Amino acid sequence: MGTRLTRLNDLILGRKLIDGRWRLSPRHELTYRRRGSEEEAAVTGDLIRALPQALVVRISEEASRGEPVQRDLTLRGRWQADRWNRLTFLAERSRGRVDRLTLTGGWAVNEQHEIFYRFKRHGPRTLTFQGHWDLPEDKRLTYLLDRAADSAFRFRGTFQTSSILAKEGEIRYQVGVGAELRRRLKTITLFGKWKLSDRLALSLEVPYARGVSRTMTFGASYRLSPRREISAELKTKEGKPLGVEIIFTQQFLKQDGEGFLRLKKASEETAVEGGIRLRW
Repeated sequence: MGTRLTRLNDLILGRKLIDGRWRLSPRHELTYRRRGSEEEAAVTGDLIRALPQALVVRISEEASRGEPVQRDLTLRGRWQADRWNRLTFLAERSRGRVDRLTLTGGWAVNEQHEIFYRFKRHGPRTLTFQGHWDLPEDKRLTYLLDRAADSAFRFRGTFQTSSILAKEGEIRYQVGVGAELRRRLKTITLFGKWKLSDRLALSLEVPYARGVSRTMTFGASYRLSPRREISAELKTKEGKPLGVEIIFTQQFLKQDGEGFLRLKKASEETAVEGGIRLRW
């Protein structure tokens, strides 16, 4: 008996369309349950792979000779973070319905700045999400999987420190993960290289897997301190303050001669407009 899905994730067994819904148990067992008083399970599957707009599931079924065979089904939908910053897949259904599948365990960020989720299901397993980080207007740190499909994890949290040294090349963002009494704090640390554009826009170049790098771009306002440091108050690209500043020391800036001169000139002009001129 062949098993397949319609374009909107409805299950077909043989030639019969099964009216039901997808559910994910705390043990990471995915089932499609027929609608009705008992909600009988039609198929049971294991999570295999996460894609930007899909979740791949492996099911077992009997072949024509009664031997078990495995088949991979691809659920279409989009990924989001729920109100408790848990990773959630929204499986699109017919008649505008959505089945919400929540990964209730802990997630983390690997050395390539990718989000991964580890769980146990017939042994240890890992789902890795390939995307990149950004900081949009709403100031929530976001891991973009597919911008066009609005598939992204937008995390509620705050920057861990209000002042960061540019030479450390990092951003730390703290979020709370889990509902109610199981809620715990998690720190997302992104490492990269701070860069300054010709128009004094700041960006953090973040390396990812396979040698790919992406930049997080910020707005900023600068000031020159009596300690011969230049501080940049970070803003979103739309100009909203983020409540964090980057400190550039003289030694750090001289590693980029052109950037140093541009930033020094802009900071001195700002100081002159304020009636005070500071020597570097």
